[in-house]
Amino acid sequence: MKDFESFEDTILLNVDDDEFNQELAIAIFDDYKSINVLQANNGKEALAILEKEVIDLILLDLMMPEMNGFETLEYLKSNAEYRDIPVIVVTSKEEEKRKTYQMGADDFISKPFSPEELKLRVYNHLRIKKFSELLSEIQEEESSSSSNLCHLKEAIEIAIGSQKKLLEKLGNIAHENSHEKSGEDDVYASKRIGEYSKIMAKLNGLNSKEIDNLYYSMSIYDIGLLRVPKEERMNPNSKAFKSYPLLGLDILEELEETTLIKMAKEVILTHQENWDGSGYPHALKGEAIPLYGRIASIINYYDELTTSRIYSPDIVSSSEALDIIKREKGIKFDPALVTLFADNFEQFKDIKDRLS
Repeated sequence: MKDFESFEDTILLNVDDDEFNQELAIAIFDDYKSINVLQANNGKEALAILEKEVIDLILLDLMMPEMNGFETLEYLKSNAEYRDIPVIVVTSKEEEKRKTYQMGADDFISKPFSPEELKLRVYNHLRIKKFSELLSEIQEEESSSSSNLCHLKEAIEIAIGSQKKLLEKLGNIAHENSHEKSGEDDVYASKRIGEYSKIMAKLNGLNSKEIDNLYYSMSIYDIGLLRVPKEERMNPNSKAFKSYPLLGLDILEELEETTLIKMAKEVILTHQENWDGSGYPHALKGEAIPLYGRIASIINYYDELTTSRIYSPDIVSSSEALDIIKREKGIKFDPALVTLFADNFEQFKDIKDRLS
C-alpha cells in the first residue's frame, strides 16, 4: 500500500456524527504511526478543532445536526486560513457531488468506506498538498542550493505520479522567474505554451500520446532556469544562463524513465539548439536535433518575442514575430516547421490573444 510514512506527522479530521464511521476511519489508518485521526460530530466541533490543530485533510459527511456538511464546507472554502485544506466529501448522490464540487470540495467517497479506496484518495491529496508546500519553498530558496534541487526533483515526481496538470503550476514558477514582472503574474504561461505545442504536434502528425506528453513537457522545458541565479537570468549570453538546459536535465535525473520523462529530457536539453548548429548546449545541427526539441524551439521563440522576459523586456506584435521567425528559416529553425507555423499562424495568434 501507499507509503504514508513518507509524510511527516499528519492529522486527518473526520467530521461525521455516526459512531461506526468514526471507528472505521480510525481503524483504516491504525497501522500508520504518522497519521492521527481526530473526530468531530458536526461542523461546529470541527471548527473548534481547527482553531487548535493544524489539519492536513478533512473527511466530511453532509448529514449532521447543528452545522451540516454543506454549511461546514461553505465556511471552510470562504475562509483564507482553511480553504487550502483538502476536503473529501462523503456522499454517493450525484446531485450532492455536483453541489459540493461547485462549493470547492476536492474529492468524494461513498460509505461505508472501502479501506483501500480511502487510503488511496487520502494519499493522493496529501501528495498534492505537499506539492503546493514544495512550490512555496522553491520560490523562497536560493536557486543554487542543494535543497532547491531536491525540492524540484520531488515536486516533479509528485506531479507525474499524482496529477500531470500540476506540472503547469511548477512551470509557471519557472516562467515567472524568466518573465519580466509587470503588475500581474503570467498565470497562463504554461497553458499557452502547451497549447502552441499541441498545434505543432498535430501538424507534424504526432499521435495522441506524443501530443499529451509534449504538452506537459512544455510546462517544464525551462525548469533549469530555477537553478540559475537571478542576476544571471538577465543575460542570455552568459555561460551561467546557457547552462540551464543541462541544469534542467539534472532535475529529471533519477526519475523513472516514462515516455513523458524521456520526451521532457529531450525537450529540455535541445530546445536551445539551432538548425545551423549555432545553438547550445551541444551545437547540434539540422535533424540531429530531435523533432520535439525543434518544435519546442520555435514555440519558445514565438512566446519570447511576444511576452516580456527579464532578459528581453521589449515585445513585438504577433505579426512582427512571424516576420522575425520567417527570417530565421534554415538558420535558427527547421525550414519545414517554419512553413507549418506560417501557414497555420492564425491558430497560434488566437492562442496568444486568448491566453495572455
